[in-house]
Amino acid sequence: MVNELLVLLANADSEIVYILINRLEYSNRLKTADVLFARFVDLRSNIDSAMKTKFHELMVELEKLGTRRNELVHSRYNRWLNVQGREGLLRTNSVLRAKMGKREEQEEELQPEAFDTDLNCLNIAAEKLEEFRLQIIFWIYPDEV
Repeated sequence: MVNELLVLLANADSEIVYILINRLEYSNRLKTADVLFARFVDLRSNIDSAMKTKFHELMVELEKLGTRRNELVHSRYNRWLNVQGREGLLRTNSVLRAKMGKREEQEEELQPEAFDTDLNCLNIAAEKLEEFRLQIIFWIYPDEV
């Protein structure tokens, strides 16, 4: 959905925009969307500049969600039983602390409901992205919506 926002904000040939953004990592797509949105708002006098702050906050949240996704995907998992005997997962993730010259291992005990918060945050972020997408369409084509 971030790609769609970039295409809307660029207001150019969508194929050219997709060619360019497909070369960007996720975090760079978010930064690009943030800058393009700020420019988009600055070029229009009918948009409250506070929208830039709201959009930036959403991009920061998406970056955090992307980091969490990477932690989940790139972790090792083992079966685990909690003290009540419920089966879950023990997630182990290595983090390199280059400045400290060491590798740090982080563990997280996961029961099925542990993912509820992550899924809820993803759902809220998707809803906010869709609201911005629809708002941008309205700003670009006010007479057609």
